[in-house]
Amino acid sequence: METNKLIKTQKNTIYNLASAALFILLLAVWQFLSQVPKVSFLFGSPTKIFASLIKNTLNGILIHDFLITGFEALLGFVIGITTGTIIGFVLWYSPFIARLTRPYIIILGAVPIFAFAPMIIVWFGIGIKMKIIMAALGTFLVSLIQSYEGAKSVNLKEFNLLKTFGASRFQTFQKVIIPSSLNWVLTSIKLNVGFALLGAFIGEFISAEQGLGHFMIKAGALYDIPGVLAGSIYLVVLALLLNLIVSLIEKNKIKIVKLFAVSREVRKFSL
Repeated sequence: METNKLIKTQKNTIYNLASAALFILLLAVWQFLSQVPKVSFLFGSPTKIFASLIKNTLNGILIHDFLITGFEALLGFVIGITTGTIIGFVLWYSPFIARLTRPYIIILGAVPIFAFAPMIIVWFGIGIKMKIIMAALGTFLVSLIQSYEGAKSVNLKEFNLLKTFGASRFQTFQKVIIPSSLNWVLTSIKLNVGFALLGAFIGEFISAEQGLGHFMIKAGALYDIPGVLAGSIYLVVLALLLNLIVSLIEKNKIKIVKLFAVSREVRKFSL
C-alpha cells in the first residue's frame, strides 16, 4: 500500500515538473518570437506583460478593478444561484407550474444574455447594479435547471417510504429532495463561476468606468496588448478564488445534508 502511494506521488511530481517545464518553454519561445515587431504588437511579450502587471498593481489600478469586478460577480453569483435554485425546487413542488412555465424557460435559455442588456440598462442604469444583474442572469438558468432535474432524480425508495409514513409533500421535500439534489446544485455552482464572471464582464464591456472589463477594453482600445493580458491574469485569479469558495462549500456538503436528510433509521427501511 505504501509502495503504491509512493509511486503515485512520484508520478504526480513528474507530471507537475513536466507541466512547469512546458510552461517555461512556451514562455521562452514566446519571448524569442516577440523580437519580431509584428508578433510583439499582436501578442505582446512575457516581459512586457510582467512589467504592465507590476506597474498597474503597484499604482493600485488593477487591485481596485479586481475588487470591483469581484464584488459584481460574487453578488450576482449568489443572487442568481439562490433565485434559480429556489425556483427550480418550486417547479418540482408544483408540477402544474412546471408544465405551465416550461416553454418560457426553453425560450429564455435560447436567448443570449447579451440580448437583455438594453432592457437592463433602462431598468437599472449603467452603474454597478446593472453588472450585478447581468452576472445574476448569467447564472440563473443553469441553477434553475440543475435544481429541478436534481429534484426529479431522487431516490424513489426513500420518497415512497416517507409517503407510506404519511409525510407531507413539504416534509418529503425537506428530508429527501434537498439532500438528494445537493450534488446537482453543487454542479450548477461550479458551472456558474464562469457565467457570473462573463455576465459582469459583459456589463463592464457595455458601459463602465471601473472593473477588469473596463481596464482590458481600455487597454485594447490603446493597442496595449500587454495591458489586456495583465488584466486577464487578474481575471483568472478571480475565477480561481471563486472556485476555491465553491470547493470549500463542496467539502462541507455532508454537514449540509445532515441538516435536512432522512435519519439513519428511516434509511435502513428503504434499503
